[in-house]
Amino acid sequence: MSIHGDQAAQWDVFVSYSRADVQQAGVLAAALREQGLRVFVDETSVEDFASITTTITGALARSKSLLAFYSARYPHSRACQWELTYAYLAGQREGDPRKRVLVVNPDAGAGHVQPVELRDARHWPWPSTPSALGRFAARVAAHTAELVDAMSAPRAYPDGRAAPGSWLPAPARTGSSHFTGRLREQWHIHTALHRHHTPLVAPSSGGSGRTAQLRGMAGIGKSLLAQEYALRFGSAFPGGVFWFDLHGLQGAEPSAVMDAYAEQVATVTDALGLGSGGPERQLRQSLSRLAVFLGEQGSPCLWTVDGLPDGLSEEHLNLLRGPHLLASTLITTRSRRYGGFAEPVDLGPLPDADSLQLLTARHTPRGEAEQAAAAALVHDVGGHPQALGILRELAAAGFTRTRNRLHAPGPDILAGELTGTLLPDPLAGRAPTADILRLLAVACPAPLSSKTLETALGTVPPYDPWETASLTAHTLDALLGTGALTPSPAHDGTWTVHPLLARTVRRHDEDIARQEDLRRALLHALTEPAAPSPVPVAQALEAGSRGLWRNGPSEPGPQERSAAFDLQVELVTRVGVQPLPAEEGSLREALTSLHTLFASARAALHQIAAQTESPGALPLVISHLVNDQLRPFLTTWHTALRRHEAARPADVGAFEHEQNWPRATEMRIALDKLRTPLVSAAHELGHICGVDLLDGSRRP
Repeated sequence: MSIHGDQAAQWDVFVSYSRADVQQAGVLAAALREQGLRVFVDETSVEDFASITTTITGALARSKSLLAFYSARYPHSRACQWELTYAYLAGQREGDPRKRVLVVNPDAGAGHVQPVELRDARHWPWPSTPSALGRFAARVAAHTAELVDAMSAPRAYPDGRAAPGSWLPAPARTGSSHFTGRLREQWHIHTALHRHHTPLVAPSSGGSGRTAQLRGMAGIGKSLLAQEYALRFGSAFPGGVFWFDLHGLQGAEPSAVMDAYAEQVATVTDALGLGSGGPERQLRQSLSRLAVFLGEQGSPCLWTVDGLPDGLSEEHLNLLRGPHLLASTLITTRSRRYGGFAEPVDLGPLPDADSLQLLTARHTPRGEAEQAAAAALVHDVGGHPQALGILRELAAAGFTRTRNRLHAPGPDILAGELTGTLLPDPLAGRAPTADILRLLAVACPAPLSSKTLETALGTVPPYDPWETASLTAHTLDALLGTGALTPSPAHDGTWTVHPLLARTVRRHDEDIARQEDLRRALLHALTEPAAPSPVPVAQALEAGSRGLWRNGPSEPGPQERSAAFDLQVELVTRVGVQPLPAEEGSLREALTSLHTLFASARAALHQIAAQTESPGALPLVISHLVNDQLRPFLTTWHTALRRHEAARPADVGAFEHEQNWPRATEMRIALDKLRTPLVSAAHELGHICGVDLLDGSRRP
């Protein structure tokens, strides 16, 4: 290692740079020395936190400012980012985080410069001529002259090294030497936790400072990123890091979650000599003791709750906050249902470049074929860090062979811990959660709307079409709690799942036949004709019969006439068309009859779509019948009547109980109103097939 200058001296400028930019960094240092500045330049190779030397930390503590040679390679050096953060936080403690940091950018764009505050303040382009280099060095000297003291450290050893804060419960996390990227998210976390210092800058959603949440699917790297943030931004929290691990409690009862949390808080209070904590009933007392302790210490700290399960109440969440205003709270969770608790930082897949860097960290692809295979593997697993880590270890055999093994039938090379993480419960049977995951998996990467999911579910047993709206909404909400769902990039109310989760569902489904049934139902739902056109159905039929359609239904063919006749027979024999006399008949039987009609109409629609290349007006009539008439009626009254039936006493007969229903008259009125559009539909079907069963007319 070669250090320029006296190690005991105070430095004016600490030059921070990526090792790939050593030549240009040397030019900068020489120009700064010509201005009479004392310049620290480290010529060793530093890769991660473990190798950051005492010399570097000591030099930073004795430097007035840091000059970052912020090339496109700079953000990818963990050591560079640690040095930059040290100086940024030193300025933040003095009231201006930009006070101690200067940036020179040799590249054309500034999008790679993080945080965004550094893009404008004291941000200079690379001086391309000797005279420009001289002017630049003079400006750096002028700025440095305004700084009286070296960068302060919140706590320090006698030799000037920054002293790490405590980490409780011990042992401290150490991060990973393979951690890649996530620079933007780290700065987002820091901004969210310190937003109360700039209250006029509103968060995107949720929270108002001191609290942030890292959200993302299983295995996406939330815990590792939280560790990386705690390590890199540690000097912002001289009061230490409190880390509570709730992994392994996914799906557990809230009481079990809070008991585990209380036990870890008790460990902290014991370590600090504050007395024992205990279960949740004593948790408040333990937190109160910690609040007094933190207030007496007077130093900011980081309160991290890692792996927060879904399903906790607002009261529980409040107990998870840091117990004092000096504590910034960071949680990691799969759930997307805690949006109001803390400002969200959504963690998605790694970008392609970072994914490729992680995948090839141990083995470098040789030749174009291997490079192409490595890039394809990144897309195969959708930039999922945990999966990339598994593939990285397998890549010794070559990336092409590894990719072939990934897609080969038989044992899954990604099975094991990853599969158990992505699918904590096996997919089996006909549960709504499993079925909606299957639908999203077979459609991936295309997103699906709630309406499409409802339509597909409504065509397979055991679901009734009029129940699928509420069932789908409830299931999607539950999946949001598991982190399985991903909003579509367009944010248009549609959902998808990560490619790796879709692959896992397809390969590890215990009921493949059910998956195939749902795949077919989804195809029918996606190819079903659109809602009726604004042209009245009767008018459209008349226009079709006279050959006036240009871009719409054509003259019905034999298959369409046959289907229309069969459906008309079904329709005219049902209660909806045949009136239900007052005080007679069963409302439940009427609903069952209409349910059968609904299924017959859907089957006729699918039959026409499969057998006819250019259908006439029949799909228009059926769509109008199903979506505008039957579905709304059944959705309302099936649910209402079923709730009443569920309350029937054991000693009361079903028919008597139905007659005692307060809404029975209201339903009969609604059923009578439904008769008019159903009769109209029967006439329209008669017009298509040429035989009107209601008035006996026959079309020539």
